[in-house]
Amino acid sequence: MELSGQLKLLTADDMAAIHERALAILAKKGIVFQSDDAVETFRRHGAKISDHTVFMDKTMVEQALRQCPSAFRLEAMNDARSVTVGEGLLIHPAGGEVFFVDETGARRAPTLADFADLQKVYQACGNIDIAGYQPLSPADTPQEIKGLRCMETSLRHSDKPLLCPMELDTVGQKEDCLELFNVAYGSENYLDSHYLTAHAVCPNSPFFYSDFACEGIRVFAERRQPVVIVSAPMTGITVPVFLASAVVLSLAEMLAGLVYAQLITAGVPVVMSASLTYGNLRYASWECASPDTALMLCASVQMFRDFYHLPARAQTGVTSAKRVDYQAGAETLQSFLTSALAGVHLTSQTVGTLANLMAVSLEKTVLDDELIGRVRYMLRGMDTSEPSFAMDELFGAEPCADFLTSPETLAHFRDGWQPAVSDWRSFDAWEEDGCRDILDSARSKVEAILEAAPPTLLDEAQEKDIAAFVKKVEERG
Repeated sequence: MELSGQLKLLTADDMAAIHERALAILAKKGIVFQSDDAVETFRRHGAKISDHTVFMDKTMVEQALRQCPSAFRLEAMNDARSVTVGEGLLIHPAGGEVFFVDETGARRAPTLADFADLQKVYQACGNIDIAGYQPLSPADTPQEIKGLRCMETSLRHSDKPLLCPMELDTVGQKEDCLELFNVAYGSENYLDSHYLTAHAVCPNSPFFYSDFACEGIRVFAERRQPVVIVSAPMTGITVPVFLASAVVLSLAEMLAGLVYAQLITAGVPVVMSASLTYGNLRYASWECASPDTALMLCASVQMFRDFYHLPARAQTGVTSAKRVDYQAGAETLQSFLTSALAGVHLTSQTVGTLANLMAVSLEKTVLDDELIGRVRYMLRGMDTSEPSFAMDELFGAEPCADFLTSPETLAHFRDGWQPAVSDWRSFDAWEEDGCRDILDSARSKVEAILEAAPPTLLDEAQEKDIAAFVKKVEERG
């Protein structure tokens, strides 16, 4: 039996109660949309408005939910790498980290070259399905062109599906980033009929969508590109201290964004994303890797999957550790495994992050790739078909016999999972090899990936067209 989706935190009655309370917030408390355009869009569709507070009734919300696809195909430059969001488990990289942790463990400001190296590693890691996004913000790149430069770099170094950077500050920057896909695909209208990217939008908890968030939903929904709604309340800080209350508020906020996207373009894919965190009032901070956080993510994923029948995304596979150590591994596995067992379809922050999402590491990225592989293998469950019981072999064996040379062993001994970085050799073999720890092995793998990576995956025409487009945008100012 497959294990994905088997972890159920909520009963059917629990889910109905959470949904009804989220609807009550939307109908009675309302959500503030700072954008005049957003308010007018809601007004035209019959929502009750008070200044910039929008009230949505159950009918409006449930109609919008019916319009959202339960799955959609996200296309890659290499079509063999295209994926279906809403089916199975998909991994995409970190987003929003401030610092880069180098091979010595030192923390520093990141560069565009670091961003490029991350994309090369994402391309090489078999358990990372989606690249791009914004695992760091290059400090050596002007703000007004940063998002476009990141997107250009992603196109150059990965042929997997690519998410847009978050750092698209204006409507113009968002539109330029989308237009870059048309340039890369060699067609003025390619984006209109293909899902090529997605944009993450975050409401400010509690109850507020900024102009920036509203513009993100509008621009991407108008271009028929998927919108990811990321509500991130912190217990005791931006939401009441109780876990259930945080789940209710986050759902209300995400449903509001989902409704707005559907009012702009009915049927545009919307992914609701769980980024709830435990407010650690002992240190006046928040904890992405707390067990409390993991419980809220599991409840949210269950609501997305089982109640709303939508693709389920979560910020998972994370740690508060400042370096790649025991704490980093334990917290990353705790976070990722619980979300995976809950049935998350799409993950965020799952590879390479450190220090409560403040830093990213190439070495941890390849270690997390292996960790994801372990979990994916376990999610498939155990084969219980008749041949797997091997009854003929068992009945035919003598007491104290071994099965090392049996036909079944010789045919299937490679079926089990094997690590790519962890060391399973004997102590003597490990000692003879210099007693290398796992971080040394990860560093060697990163070096090999970067050395083997080509300068670009784009052909000459694509390189020329993309460079010309980016130059035009830069000159335009």
